[in-house]
Amino acid sequence: MNTERLKRLCGSFGVSSGEQAAAHILQEAYKPLCDELKYDRLGSVFAIKRSKNPKAATLMLASPLDEAGLMISEVKKDGTLAFIPLESIAPASLLHQRVRILTREDTYIDGVIGMDKKTLEDSCEVKSAEDLFITCGLSGQEAMERIHPGDLAGYASAFAEQEGIVMAKALFPRVLNEVTLELLEKMKDEELDFHLAAGGVAQSVIGYRGTKTATYVIRPDAAIALTGFDTAKRKVQLGDKVILGYYDRQMLPSQALLRDFAGQVETKEYFGLLGNDGSFIHKTLKGTPSISAGIAVDHLGSANEICRTSDADALADALASYLRTLDSEKIMGFGMGDGHG
Repeated sequence: MNTERLKRLCGSFGVSSGEQAAAHILQEAYKPLCDELKYDRLGSVFAIKRSKNPKAATLMLASPLDEAGLMISEVKKDGTLAFIPLESIAPASLLHQRVRILTREDTYIDGVIGMDKKTLEDSCEVKSAEDLFITCGLSGQEAMERIHPGDLAGYASAFAEQEGIVMAKALFPRVLNEVTLELLEKMKDEELDFHLAAGGVAQSVIGYRGTKTATYVIRPDAAIALTGFDTAKRKVQLGDKVILGYYDRQMLPSQALLRDFAGQVETKEYFGLLGNDGSFIHKTLKGTPSISAGIAVDHLGSANEICRTSDADALADALASYLRTLDSEKIMGFGMGDGHG
């Protein structure tokens, strides 16, 4: 795993609708590995590896590009900033986190999330995001001049690596972006019988908005959605290597594609509720046979997510191995467009 590149990806700002910095890193890394880059108008970026087959099918390999974040909703006279979470973030996990605000001038201002309590004297029970605010050390006038409602804020946690374990903000999407890069590097000089579209989906974690638009641009015949699987309740854990989603409340995976993937790759089964990009890929266009695969992530959605690089390496290796078993006819066979039976 290229941890230096992963560090740059994780360190870049990429809150939903403000993913440009992360997308630029991904775009520049994709360029030497593909035949073409494709974009949607929300900011998704995909590397296209084209087949020489004139009737080639298209396989989409999608990873989230955006990260959990906040939006400033009010700049108050005392310099404090009210905000709303853009995703389902537990309010208690936000208290005392350092954040970075992207201003309209494309500059960054750091701040800390607090509440109207004396931390060393009072109990700090957080019931909702309305109990919290951001302070940046600015006066009311300074804050009003530099920060505006609608500005985005993301976690500003540092990247740390120790003995194959990585801790960072935005690790859940960015380690999967890195997996797409590692896969393309492995297959750079290989000829495929199908077109491969691997990339990052903008506005994914905020309701899979970019998933729809990216799918219309790529127009896949089948898809693998890369995702992080939460280790909460210990259904999965770090070190489980490749995890395959069998059920969530937003997608039933293609049984043909699921069985084929599971037959070729050693995986751990996951049954959960949280959706992923496959939730909308599979019901876009005429319907796209889809599965979700990924790795275990500790503290998913928090300021400090944790994963093992060996799991990410295993996922990249497994995807490369599986793609070598595919051809256009097999990909088209995952769908039901020609009837049943």
